[in-house]
Amino acid sequence: MTTPDPHPNRLVLRGMASLLACLQHHPKALREVAATAAFAPELAPYDAAFRELGVKTRVVGPIELAQTAEGPCEDVCALTMRPDFGLARVGDFTDWRESRETIVIADGLTDPADLAALARAMAAFGLERLLLSSGTEKLSFHPEAWHLAAGAMEKLKLMRAAALGGLLKLVEDRCCVVALSPDLGRKIDLANPVRVPARHLALLVPGGRLDPDLQARTEHCFRLPGQPPLSLRETIPLVIAWLASTPKPRPDGFLARKRARHAKDSGSNPAS
Repeated sequence: MTTPDPHPNRLVLRGMASLLACLQHHPKALREVAATAAFAPELAPYDAAFRELGVKTRVVGPIELAQTAEGPCEDVCALTMRPDFGLARVGDFTDWRESRETIVIADGLTDPADLAALARAMAAFGLERLLLSSGTEKLSFHPEAWHLAAGAMEKLKLMRAAALGGLLKLVEDRCCVVALSPDLGRKIDLANPVRVPARHLALLVPGGRLDPDLQARTEHCFRLPGQPPLSLRETIPLVIAWLASTPKPRPDGFLARKRARHAKDSGSNPAS
């Protein structure tokens, strides 16, 4: 019998970039900051903010810093406590459609570097909503993922899906799911973004081969051209850039614009 983790939402941040991003976007999550004596002066400008938040700061040796950071760390690390990620609901997809928000779904990612690459690409191109499947949720608390993301993870809005296949089936009329696959689908033409009138986009990023159950829930499946194939962390920035260039649906809609054109044409040529 395994003993449950007494702090399941405990997250360790390594490096100054991750610490400052947390201080900017989620300051209340900070609990403790540890730094080496050589790096401690770099934290001086933020001492007042730490005192106001009640964050404990410690100067430690290299060995203790590595133990606290749960891995390689040479300057500073921080202990944070995060709330539970909310479960995505069917109604959320309706809200995202109305706000024309593009979401990214990560399923089965196992490498922290892949999740970090996804976070950096999303932050770079203005995408904020990241939906994690049950197989990827634990990776979102891996210190290496947040370290490699260099603060980009803090800019994202994280949610989780307990049963991703069932959820996508329920929302198929609300969003268009575009899947990335290493070996299936059409080759992406970066000059021609995918078009989905009247719905918003959801990009499904699998950690390996696309799950057959999820494949049935996708409307478009794409793979990148080129041989040998790129790794997932190399592919993600290109795909996110391509997805971000997709034209957003206009608020008046296709039929409303068509009626407006007909009304204008009939009014411009009045009957004699």
